[in-house]
Amino acid sequence: MDQNYRTLSELKEAEREARKQMILTATLKLFGEKKISEVSMRDIAKEAGISPALIYRHFDDKDELFIESFLLKISEMFAQFEETFSGRKQMSIEEIGEAFIQYLLNNPLFFKMMSYFMLDYTLVEDHLEKFNNAIREFLAIFDEGFRQNGLEENVRIYSHAFFSALNGIMITFYHYPGRSEEEIKEHILRLTKVISGLFTKVIDDMKT
Repeated sequence: MDQNYRTLSELKEAEREARKQMILTATLKLFGEKKISEVSMRDIAKEAGISPALIYRHFDDKDELFIESFLLKISEMFAQFEETFSGRKQMSIEEIGEAFIQYLLNNPLFFKMMSYFMLDYTLVEDHLEKFNNAIREFLAIFDEGFRQNGLEENVRIYSHAFFSALNGIMITFYHYPGRSEEEIKEHILRLTKVISGLFTKVIDDMKT
């Protein structure tokens, strides 16, 4: 009897998690298609194929939906970086930049959601702290890369500059007119290599 009860509980929990993932998938899709401020909880519920009332059993508001979607994708990005650089003694600046850009290129809805967020949306303080903590943890990867390549001072400001430059490349050229999707990707990766090279040269010059 106890075993049956545990199995039923596990099934209910699995169903709950599956529904949450379905909601987060719908959230990411809609937040990547238009301004976050223009998307309602009802829109997300409709996209997920559930009732608006049901969505509130899992998430309190749109801010929570955004931050949970963001944390999900950041965790995925962490895993990708770990897989790429696992066992490596040193990561080059170029490799870090390319890994970051490749993730954004392979996850366009996440990139678009973050672009809309930066330009159009403000989180309440509780959720903003979660967002900032996740960003700081991610930038620590950039910090480590710069340190491995010989940067000793003001590491975080260089990580901020590199992170901003890479995002700027994506925002500027992601919808570059008159070029195919493949041509755009090649151009973005070429610019990533240029920017990475400039940062590497600055660090090398500091050593001399």
